[in-house]
Amino acid sequence: MRTRDPVPRVRTRWSAPSCPSGFGTGASASSSRRGSALIIALWVLLALALLIGGFAFDMTVETGVTGHYRNRLKAQYLAQAGVEQARSMIMRSLDVKGDAPEEDEDEDAWVRALNLSRGVAVSGMAVDLGAGRFTLDIIPEQGRRNVHMLADEDWEEILDQAGIPQDRWGALIDCFNDWIDEGDEHRLLGAESDDAFYEDRGYECKNAPLDTIDELLLIKSFSKAVVFGGVSEEDDGEKLEGIAKWLTTWGDGKVNLNTATREVLLTVSGLNEQDVEALLEGRKGPDGVEGTKDDGFDSVEKAMSYIGLTNPAAAERLTTKGESILRVISIGEVAGVRTGIWCILRAADKKVTPLFWREEPLE
Repeated sequence: MRTRDPVPRVRTRWSAPSCPSGFGTGASASSSRRGSALIIALWVLLALALLIGGFAFDMTVETGVTGHYRNRLKAQYLAQAGVEQARSMIMRSLDVKGDAPEEDEDEDAWVRALNLSRGVAVSGMAVDLGAGRFTLDIIPEQGRRNVHMLADEDWEEILDQAGIPQDRWGALIDCFNDWIDEGDEHRLLGAESDDAFYEDRGYECKNAPLDTIDELLLIKSFSKAVVFGGVSEEDDGEKLEGIAKWLTTWGDGKVNLNTATREVLLTVSGLNEQDVEALLEGRKGPDGVEGTKDDGFDSVEKAMSYIGLTNPAAAERLTTKGESILRVISIGEVAGVRTGIWCILRAADKKVTPLFWREEPLE
């Protein structure tokens, strides 16, 4: 019997079937490339977003800064407009006459000019102009004490009013007098150029009158707290009132009782608190209202009679005449941005001339 030859068995190693196109290893590489491209694109978009955001922020800041400076410039012009308004009012006060305004003249403007002619200050005048406004004060300098014409007793009244301890008065008065006198001889509590205070600071005594009240800060013993007020390091942290607001370097030394503050009037020897309160009430006029045409006393004699005081020494220190030197404070404001001008004007020979000028932003 014929037998069938056995079929030989062939052993083969198994291998994965080949994948159709688009699958497997080639597809994985392509997907990886697409993922990388997507990540790069996202980073580019993020960088562009940051760049655009930075540009937008810079533009916003620059727009804000530009707008701020534009408003500051407008406020400065408004402050200058206020000074021009003051010049016009001062010129009008030099020749104001009669009991009523002239034809077609604004009554309020006439009242202000009339009061200025009597030495009555104009305070808080506000004028809207364009996109902003200015506020204006016109104050005769005789509402303050001329620092160069103060006797020792006047200094004592001022220093007492400022709350400065009495044991410091002598040094303050002597140091001031040594600063302005022409000699180099020391007063008892004073200081000349050879004093260690001035040598350490590298300057000498002026030996001449002050140009401005701020110059007091250069003088020995006159600290910032003494001049402008604040906490005094020399007096165990005691708060001082500050004397600068009561002093000036201009004027004839007399105090205009129609415009001086209560504190200034209290520094006049011969006037007590009761006298000063009566003067403040009496200068409002018969109607008792400030800013009307009957404000102010016509003469020192009438003022003294009104308060029932007979004191020739006090009367000699006072005046009711409108003065040719005035302090003008003009504040311009636009959209919350404020700029101020502080100046001293002299009215003479039918013109108004600046003697001192300072302006700065008030933000």
